[in-house]
Amino acid sequence: MTKPWIRVAVALSGAVLSGCTAELESANSAIPGGGASGGESGMAPPGAPPNTPPGAPPSSGGTGGAPGAVPPAVSGGAPSSAGAPPSGAGAPTTTAVTGRVGLAARISKVEYANSVADVLGTTLTAAELDATTGGIPDDAGDGVFKHIADKQTSIEQHALSYFQVAEGVVKRVDVAALTKSLGCSQATAECGGKAIAALGRRLYRRPLTQRESDAMLAVFNAAVAEQLDFAGAMRWTLQALLQSPQFLFRMDEETRGTAGQARDLTPQELAARLASFIWVSVPDEALLARAEDGSLTQPDVLESEVQRLLADPKAQRLTRAFVADFSRARYASFEGVTDADRLALDESIAATFQDHLWTQKGSIASLFTTTRFVVNPRVAELLGMQMPGSGLMPVDVGQLPQRVGLLAHPGMIAGMGDRGTGSFVNRGKYLMERLLCRNPGAVPAGLLTELETFNSNTTGFNEHERAAVRKTRAECWGCHTQFEPFAFGFSRFDGAGRYVGEQDAAGKPLPLDGWVPLPGKAEAASPKYTDFASYMQILADEPVIQTCMTEHFIAFATARTSDDQAKLEAERVGEKYLAGGSTLGAMVSAVVQSQLFRTIVPLPAVSAENPGPQP
Repeated sequence: MTKPWIRVAVALSGAVLSGCTAELESANSAIPGGGASGGESGMAPPGAPPNTPPGAPPSSGGTGGAPGAVPPAVSGGAPSSAGAPPSGAGAPTTTAVTGRVGLAARISKVEYANSVADVLGTTLTAAELDATTGGIPDDAGDGVFKHIADKQTSIEQHALSYFQVAEGVVKRVDVAALTKSLGCSQATAECGGKAIAALGRRLYRRPLTQRESDAMLAVFNAAVAEQLDFAGAMRWTLQALLQSPQFLFRMDEETRGTAGQARDLTPQELAARLASFIWVSVPDEALLARAEDGSLTQPDVLESEVQRLLADPKAQRLTRAFVADFSRARYASFEGVTDADRLALDESIAATFQDHLWTQKGSIASLFTTTRFVVNPRVAELLGMQMPGSGLMPVDVGQLPQRVGLLAHPGMIAGMGDRGTGSFVNRGKYLMERLLCRNPGAVPAGLLTELETFNSNTTGFNEHERAAVRKTRAECWGCHTQFEPFAFGFSRFDGAGRYVGEQDAAGKPLPLDGWVPLPGKAEAASPKYTDFASYMQILADEPVIQTCMTEHFIAFATARTSDDQAKLEAERVGEKYLAGGSTLGAMVSAVVQSQLFRTIVPLPAVSAENPGPQP
């Protein structure tokens, strides 16, 4: 029989999740570019998982290119010369970074798993991470990063899965090892209170309030009343802690301070944000101690903690989670793809990203020109290479056709969401979002019939021929010019990232003479390329592209969609990143110092006069 306290805990979690759903969905509807971006089809690509958003790709050397060296109007996405700007475009409306209001950030599936491992020493099983077997649902959202707080939705399965996963996790927890340092293991309120304070402090990312402690102690005492020993009572309590909103959501004190005036994060808020960014987890004891003694807000102490966290192997979770969403290799949908293929692509692209930034100490810009990939046998096969043995191996792909930069990795190309021949539309939108931090507007309803006619009339055309037809039609090219040229240079790769040669299957040429469609520049004024290497060098050198990469790190760090303030802040962060040596550590340090990371704009306190949003 389900214990009454468990039913209460589930109801509490469900109420909070359901309550936040309306708020988050309302926020989503107001996000520029938050919906489907339009394209050749409103359906998710074949082979994409059920959660893939319709209209989107499936969940879609040298330091050159100074991030931040971009005038605000360009960085913010100035309107294209072809007409109306894409959603999210236009020069920033703010002249200074003023901060953002608080937003409850439901922790991602990855952050949940990492937090449980770090605090309780327990690894989640594959079933607990698989929504189809009752595990935690996949993180939602149609932006680059799935864990972005203001693009999340919460569904009923979250509450149920958190209950079921917590129930399984606590059975595997070594309670004696967790509580050994307390010097107290009797089934008494005193021992229970000590354990709750110690473990709850880690899971809640701060000390518990008296009310929170009393609530958890009531659970512990109820278990003791059922004749459970200390370990059994703690399992009950841990199950409640793992379902509590204070653990499942990373929340700022949104009404603390003067409403509308930015304030610095409290030390505890800063510690929680720092651990979530760098470790994708909760703070450890040392970080909590710096928060509790108030020293974390001192610049030298904060920088010291950043460096300490970066020196820990757990910091590689940052780049692992970043590239998993940035590439979307795990959602590859090419013809004949298997789950093993997706795992291999995801593993290799992550290992390449990690190797470049951590082992090689490469810059963000040089990601676009590297020829060092870390491959496994399946990826080696897609590259047309012979690989001895199994596992992962670094290789130089510089002698292979068109293999320059991370974007030429099969994991990136497969993540663009093509089943067969690469669609310029799918690939262009995918690349526009990642390289310009912009999204095209949705297809106007009045053009949907013409779109169907176009698709029918160009059957048998290759992508270059289809683009040539679109270019003759102002109603098409006025939008497509913003993103489609990004895909021209990828025409010699199929949906799996294989190199197909200089001609398509019908013997038609696949030229590599294209341009990079920068905001505010017409085709004639845009940077041109005649081969893939020169294309990638443009991306490495172009300040607009590198500033967008900085925006991505700000978005990842703050769990918020990029906006006008982020575009302005990216310029300052980029300058500090370059001054710090253009390394990953320099990027992280610069982001942590930014105002968007360190501040919050309080909301008015809820009162009888100001009851807050009503259902």
